[in-house]
Amino acid sequence: GCYAVLNPFCKIDFRGKLWVCPFCFQRNHFPPHYVDISETNIPAELVDQYSSIEYTLPRPPAGPPVILLVVDTSLVEEDLQALRDSLIKFVSAVPQDSLVGLITFGTTVQVHELGYADCSKAYVFRGSKEYDAKQVQDLLGIGFQRSIRGPTPARAGAGLESGASRFLQPVSECEFVLTSILEELQADPWPVVVDHRPLRCTGAALSVAVGLLETACPGIGARVQIFVGGPCTEGPGQIVGTELTDPLRSHHDIEKNQNTKFIAKAQKYYEALKRRCVVNGHVLDVFAAALDQVGIMEMRPLFEKTGGFIVMADTFNGPVFKDSFDKIWVQSDAEFFAGGYGATLEVQTSRELKICGAIGPVTSLDKKSTSVGENEIGIGNTCAWSLGGIDRRTTIAVYFEVVNQHSNPLPQGQQWYCQFLTQYQHASGQFRLKVTTVAKSWADASNL
Repeated sequence: GCYAVLNPFCKIDFRGKLWVCPFCFQRNHFPPHYVDISETNIPAELVDQYSSIEYTLPRPPAGPPVILLVVDTSLVEEDLQALRDSLIKFVSAVPQDSLVGLITFGTTVQVHELGYADCSKAYVFRGSKEYDAKQVQDLLGIGFQRSIRGPTPARAGAGLESGASRFLQPVSECEFVLTSILEELQADPWPVVVDHRPLRCTGAALSVAVGLLETACPGIGARVQIFVGGPCTEGPGQIVGTELTDPLRSHHDIEKNQNTKFIAKAQKYYEALKRRCVVNGHVLDVFAAALDQVGIMEMRPLFEKTGGFIVMADTFNGPVFKDSFDKIWVQSDAEFFAGGYGATLEVQTSRELKICGAIGPVTSLDKKSTSVGENEIGIGNTCAWSLGGIDRRTTIAVYFEVVNQHSNPLPQGQQWYCQFLTQYQHASGQFRLKVTTVAKSWADASNL
């Protein structure tokens, strides 16, 4: 069959307890719990006004979402103080059962241990090196035993992969420790040479963050939020040298292929990080505050294809960043926290339609079906895409083409069908499937 889901446009045989799919015309038996179905007792899926139905899937809940903060410390004191204040406000605003972690970076990368309340403790990584999930696992002492299970704060920390609860803790349990670390956060102590940019290992920090989430919660809803105040000048993802006499690439440089020696390598690096996030359904948000460029062009796939936010401002102390950050986390109502993670979209069509592709924050899952057309618009040659993080504002455009409209004219009034299947992990930990089925009638083009 075509794996389409029961919908109001199916033909029903009440006596034989069968339904006929309008997409592939296959006859299917109703499941046992539909044994009492009749003309006067039909399920919601078959009611015309319920063309969208959301199901809770019979899978163990994943627990609350994970939020990993990645903070740039190569900032001037005024910016760092403003960022500290915003992050402390964030800690008090997010749901108490949310799991949070903290990574800071400058010349080196520090992964802070939140499960150790007696004193501040952090693991230090070199900023000039790229780290995969296995290296992060070994260096942090995290095992592969079990994934997050259990929505309650008491079980959330204990349900992480073995050893990961030292770095990812429920807010209700680590609020004091995390707030203390943020209050005492200092600028990167590494000296900056005169007429040089500070060393900033943005790429290495993201590598460690992605590796930590890959190891601690593979396939579970999580988001990395990076706060960066300048260009990457050290290690993987570098976009400019440290000397101020070395200018950052401009639009003119890119057009003329001048001063672009870092671009290709940085783009390739961030594209690889994006693929790792997409595979696990993790989201990456970027908050950039600098008068100069920070490398958003190279980092673009990370937030664009994972469903993340991008906020750009001149300073962390200005209203653009503060108001944007407050709107996302502090002033949000419950609807924002009801978003989804690891979302996928699959489309089914009747025989008269073919899928050309999709435009939006999507990544192809390379799934083929008879619904896939030859012409490609946007991300095509597939009937399924990864969306990453989603909320009520997520918008995807899917493009179709009509086949055989000249050689085999379509009868006026005949219906065509399209079904959208969106599967995601809700912020509550439940796995859900939303099914939307659309039916329209063909019209005579001469009457338009």
